Amino acid sequence: MIRSLLRAGAAFVALSLTLGSLPAGASDEDAQNALVLLKRCGDAAPVQVAQAEASTSPSPTDSPSPTPSPTPRPLVGPPSAPGGPQILVPPPLPTTTPVPPPPLPTPSSSPGSPPPAIIQQATIPPEPTAVPAVRPSSGPVVRPSPSPSATPEPGETLGPNDYAILGDHLTGKNTKGEPEDLDGNVTILYQQGVLGGDHAHYDGKRYIDMSGHTFVRNSAGDTVFYADGIRFDTLTQNAILINGHGESTNGVERGKLYFKGTTMVTDHEGVTHVEHANLTTCENPRGGYHIESKTLDVYPGDKAVAKSAVLYLGALAVLWLPIVVISLRQDEQGSRRNPGFVPIVGYSQAEGFWIKARIGFSPSDYYYGYYRVEEYTKIGLGLGYVATIRRKDGRRQTDINAYTIKNRIDGSQNTNLAINDQEFFSRTTRGQVALNYTGDYGPLTTLPAQYTINAAVDHADVRGDHQDYSFSRTSTGSLSATDNYGLTDHLQLSQQLQNDLALSYTTSSSGGYYGVAGGTTDTLHFQTLTHYVGRSYDYELTYDRYDSNSQTNVQKEPELTIRPLTNIFPNFKAVPITTQYTIGLYDDPTANIQTSRAEARMQLGPALAHFLDSDFSAQLTVQQDYYGTGDEKAQIGQLMTLTTPVWDHVVNTISYTESQVNGPLAEPFKSLDVLGAGLKQANDVLRLFNSNVYTFSLTATTFFNRQAQAVGYQITSQPSPRSTLLIGGSFTPGPGFGFDRTNVQIATPFGYESDLQFATFIDWHNHMRLESKNIYYRHIVGECYELRASYNEDLKQVYFTVTLLAFPSQAANFGIAQSPTLNSVIPGSLTSAAFTYGAAGGGP
Repeated sequence: MIRSLLRAGAAFVALSLTLGSLPAGASDEDAQNALVLLKRCGDAAPVQVAQAEASTSPSPTDSPSPTPSPTPRPLVGPPSAPGGPQILVPPPLPTTTPVPPPPLPTPSSSPGSPPPAIIQQATIPPEPTAVPAVRPSSGPVVRPSPSPSATPEPGETLGPNDYAILGDHLTGKNTKGEPEDLDGNVTILYQQGVLGGDHAHYDGKRYIDMSGHTFVRNSAGDTVFYADGIRFDTLTQNAILINGHGESTNGVERGKLYFKGTTMVTDHEGVTHVEHANLTTCENPRGGYHIESKTLDVYPGDKAVAKSAVLYLGALAVLWLPIVVISLRQDEQGSRRNPGFVPIVGYSQAEGFWIKARIGFSPSDYYYGYYRVEEYTKIGLGLGYVATIRRKDGRRQTDINAYTIKNRIDGSQNTNLAINDQEFFSRTTRGQVALNYTGDYGPLTTLPAQYTINAAVDHADVRGDHQDYSFSRTSTGSLSATDNYGLTDHLQLSQQLQNDLALSYTTSSSGGYYGVAGGTTDTLHFQTLTHYVGRSYDYELTYDRYDSNSQTNVQKEPELTIRPLTNIFPNFKAVPITTQYTIGLYDDPTANIQTSRAEARMQLGPALAHFLDSDFSAQLTVQQDYYGTGDEKAQIGQLMTLTTPVWDHVVNTISYTESQVNGPLAEPFKSLDVLGAGLKQANDVLRLFNSNVYTFSLTATTFFNRQAQAVGYQITSQPSPRSTLLIGGSFTPGPGFGFDRTNVQIATPFGYESDLQFATFIDWHNHMRLESKNIYYRHIVGECYELRASYNEDLKQVYFTVTLLAFPSQAANFGIAQSPTLNSVIPGSLTSAAFTYGAAGGGP
């Protein structure tokens, strides 16, 4: 109805609303002055207010037994002039406060205007206990909210470009350009949220000033601001809060995000700008941490950016950062959106004492990342840059990870670089280029720099055909270099028939090292694979050919594999039987022989049986090979397992494995069908358990070689829900043997909201000495953040980190047998010098 009036050309619409919650003793004139002002967003002219005629209802004396009349629907009176003010008489509101309006989509939602919001008064949200606000001593009492089962009265809706003002009592002249006041449960509804307070003053031109229990709630309902006063700009729909503070659960996994400032401005897109801000996720900032920054910008559902920020632990300032970026996204794409703001500190024997920090940046959803700053007392200063750049249409993304450090020990400059670029040229064609350069392998490690580049283009169609074109180059200093050019083609000829073609050309060169002569090798590889699925059989025809000046690969010219899809023994269904037949012509350049080969392979089982409370399974594999040279080979393998529960808490498992071979070891081919030695092995595992309280197992193994074998043991116990004990090792009979090193791991509570983990090896042959000790300690402070510390004896490393509980999934894994290393450019086993650490919250 309102939208139809606006489309008719009405610049301003005055609404007179009779509220069911007027203060006691209100007169008929008060009821007539209760109003709703509805304006088109962007109108700067003053509002003209037209009063509606008050409808008189019978008094109790006129009708001793009045019956409730049906709720009237809004009526529209005739316009006073074409395009002029309209009169709208809405139904009276219920005496109880209706539920808040449904949330509107945030700016990050799908394109298009949000659905209209129902015009209803909003209740004042409860104040947070963690950050007390300065509130006037007087004011109306907050009315209780209705029960969830209460059904709100149907009402008018608010368009996305409009705003509405609701109140109990109007004071002032309802003429153009004249100021006016509203008192009692004043509510302003606009596109991005709801403003509320006890009193509102309109200056007749542009601004509405609110006071008394003022608040702002966003459309999603997960963020609330409180302030001493609010100024609402009717032209831009910006809300300015004086001495504001607020709380939000947007993007927070545990607890809330608390912030306050001297001035807060919330614009029509829901973005909040805070001057002289204070930010924390702790209910008690003095007992935890907080960040004081010059400015703070909160983007709903995206991020919070603090500039010129100082980190406080309690009342102690510990770190200054030029910018802090906290992601409020739930669907993260790696840690680049979560750079974190708490550094990690530590010590290692090779690096000395060090501190590692990230400085995040995120000017948009299409460019974000962080800078790495790492200082080592022994090595020097390391700087890094990690970023993601995307096109707005999503067709291209570039990831950059760069790091450089100048080693003060030998004066060398070491650099690592990784660039990955992906682009969709069309709906059927895409490409990718990846570049990696590794010059820093960690402390005390000097190796030639390695350079790798990979490029590929892929094209596909709706039928399933696709072609791939690739190029790669790898070089290690002046020692070696390899270039590879590749082409693959997949044809889906029908549902039963498909063909794959692979063609590659590789050239490798080596400068020679450690007495090995250098040289160049060129290899051309051609392979086809045709696959056909029939009703009863599956066929694969392979042609695999190499052409090289250093030939070592066995060539298939060609090879046919046939697999029956049905049981070859249809009357024998108790045991599953699968077979495979292969025949082909092969060329082995190592043996300098070309001959035919035929192979038959059959697998029976696994066969399952249950008797005397025991479970038995068996499997048999038979393979027979024939060659054109007259040679024959055969292999038979069998596996049997028997599991028997002895008592309710005791289970015994016996397994037997046997492999028998017959025929020449490496004839006629030197690298195909090479036989191993026969094998017999039996294992017996005895397990005693009592639910999850403890589990004890003994493992005995024999190879039937008349030699005593080691007996393994393992104990797992959980004395309490927060404690665990793991003990494992082996015992070898015989003089000079006995117990080998025993691994011990303990996790136990260590005070209130604290945990201690300890892992070590007991060397029984060295006076029970504890070796390879690892200690991990975790303590929660104020239900807000975790302090973590770890020690590794072998590497002589100590780590200390702080992880916010509000963002636990954005931190790295941390604990025994886990390394606080993420997204490092350095190879996996050499990561101690330049690793990156977890995200918002400063996890390692």
